[in-house]
Amino acid sequence: MLVAINQRSVKVAKRIVSFSMMALLVIIGLANTNKVQATVPVPAGFQLILSDQGVKVYRKNYTGGQPDYVTVVDLRYGTIRNFTGWVTGDAIERRSLSTHWNNAVAQNTANRRAKVAINGTFFSTDAYPAPIAFGLKADWWKMSYGYGLNEFPGLVRTLAFDSGFGSSSIQPYSQSTFDSGIPDVVGGLDPTANKQPSSYTGRTFVGVRDDNGDGHSETVVFFSSNYATQAGAVSVLNGFGAGSKMMLDGGGSTGLIVDGTTYINPARTIPHAIIICAGK
Repeated sequence: MLVAINQRSVKVAKRIVSFSMMALLVIIGLANTNKVQATVPVPAGFQLILSDQGVKVYRKNYTGGQPDYVTVVDLRYGTIRNFTGWVTGDAIERRSLSTHWNNAVAQNTANRRAKVAINGTFFSTDAYPAPIAFGLKADWWKMSYGYGLNEFPGLVRTLAFDSGFGSSSIQPYSQSTFDSGIPDVVGGLDPTANKQPSSYTGRTFVGVRDDNGDGHSETVVFFSSNYATQAGAVSVLNGFGAGSKMMLDGGGSTGLIVDGTTYINPARTIPHAIIICAGK
């Protein structure tokens, strides 16, 4: 009888150990999943119109108005690239957004595919080629530190990103950011800068987000609309969980191409476009 009890005890103990190990593996698996695939907040009304490796694009329609678009890029799985025209001194040749897009598609690889084209940094709209207002560094090339730094004292910002490392940041402008070991830096403005803030016009904003809490903002969120105020753009980015934010060029420069379809057509040519790719 004692032996039978001991045998039953051993069986029960084995089951307990087996169940505990399974539970531990599930917990570890969930922990790893949470670290790699953080939940993306999506505000009410935004519908997914594109999903690919590291890239998602959302659209929200408004009755009697024009839609807002949000592009979310996880740099652990997707890639952001700067495309420009030919560079002459501190000025850059202007091209249509569709030309920038076609040039990006021509550089697709088996693992990295262009999915979105967005207009980029501020520039002198009266010049051909165009000087860059707040600086631009593309793929390690310091094209310009910017000519307009004194136009908005204390309100010039930079978006710095390293797609290879999977990290980004938005900070107050410093020339040292362009001189550092960061391959891509785009100059812009603080969202509070006076660019007709209450007018409903073309807006392109960007924000960054740290999804896994490791201190690196691996997610970049772009807002694009042909009809928005500055506060409206900020509100949408807040809804998508963005922390630091920056204003890119807007007005007639505002443009958006998603998977070859033009959703916002710029009214003018631009020297710089931001290309978002699925994959690495």
